[in-house]
Amino acid sequence: MLYVLHSTFYIPHSTFCVLRSAPLTPTHSPYIKRDMKTIMRTLTIISAVILLAGSAGADPSSFPSNGLDAQSLGRGGTVIACPPGVWSAFGNPATLTPEGYFVLGIDYVDGKDTPKSSWGLSILDTSSTMRGAASYYMDPEFAGFQNKMWGVAFSQTLMSSLYLGESFHMGDYEPDASPGSEESLSAMDAGLLYKMGSNVAIGYVVHNLFPNDSDLLKQYKGFGIGLQFPMTIYFAADYEEESDPLYSGENNLRTGIEFMPFKKITGRLGYQDLAKGDTYMTLGITYTDTNGTLDAGILYNDQTEKMDRVVLGLSIRM
Repeated sequence: MLYVLHSTFYIPHSTFCVLRSAPLTPTHSPYIKRDMKTIMRTLTIISAVILLAGSAGADPSSFPSNGLDAQSLGRGGTVIACPPGVWSAFGNPATLTPEGYFVLGIDYVDGKDTPKSSWGLSILDTSSTMRGAASYYMDPEFAGFQNKMWGVAFSQTLMSSLYLGESFHMGDYEPDASPGSEESLSAMDAGLLYKMGSNVAIGYVVHNLFPNDSDLLKQYKGFGIGLQFPMTIYFAADYEEESDPLYSGENNLRTGIEFMPFKKITGRLGYQDLAKGDTYMTLGITYTDTNGTLDAGILYNDQTEKMDRVVLGLSIRM
C-alpha cells in the first residue's frame, strides 16, 4: 500500500483556491536585471532548440512524472497542462507560469510493496523573474529509486501566453545486475505551455531528452489540456507515451476533474487507463484556509480492487 503525506506550502492559482499572496517585488540594480535578462534569453534559446530537436529514445524506465502529491494524484495524475504546483518539478516544467506566490512543501509516501516510507521536501516560486520549483525525496522506493531522488525545474515566458520550461532530475538506484550496489541516474525534461485566455491551456512535454544510461532511460513525450468551466469546475487530460519498451507504441491516458462544493473545500476525481493494461480510479480533497491547504488523495486499482497509493498533504503559504 502506498501512502503519501504531502505537506506543501503552496497556493494554486485556480478558481478552486481562495488564497493568493502578493507578488514579491524586490529591488535590484539595473546591472543585475540586465544580466538576468541575458541569462534568461540564453536559456530560452538553448532550451527551445533542444525541445524541438529531441533525441532518439533508449531503453525503459524513467523518473516519475505524476501522482507525487495529493492534488495531482486526486485528479488522475494529470500534470502536463495544469496550474503550477509541486508536480511542476517532475511533470511539465512549463506549467510554472507567473502566478505570484511562494510555497514550501513536505511529502510523506508509503508505497505498496515497498518496505520503506519516503519523505519529500518541495519549493515552488512563481513570484520572481526566474520561476522555479524543486522537490527532494528520501528513500523513494515507491518510484523505483533508493536513498534519494530530486528534481529542479525552471520556466521562462517566450511570448504572451506561451511558456517554456526545463527540469533536471537525479536519483540513486540498485542495478539488477549488481544487487546491493548503488548507481546514479539523471535526466533532463523540457516542455511548452500555451494558454488560450484564462480558461484553456495546452501543454507538451518531452521526458529524458538526453538519456545517460541506454539500458534504463527511454525518451517519451506527452500532450495535455486543461479546461476551466463555470461553477468552479476544472477538467484536465494527459495523453502520454509509455516509457517501457515492452509496450512500445502504446500510450497512457489520464483524466481528472476538480470542483468546489463548498467555499474552502475542493474535491477531485480521476481515471487512468495505462498501456500496461491497468486501470485506476483516483479521489482527492483539499481544505483551504488563510495559511495554506490540507490535501488528501488515493489511487485505487480496478484489477486488484485495492488502494495502491494514498496521499496526505499539508500546504502552508510563505
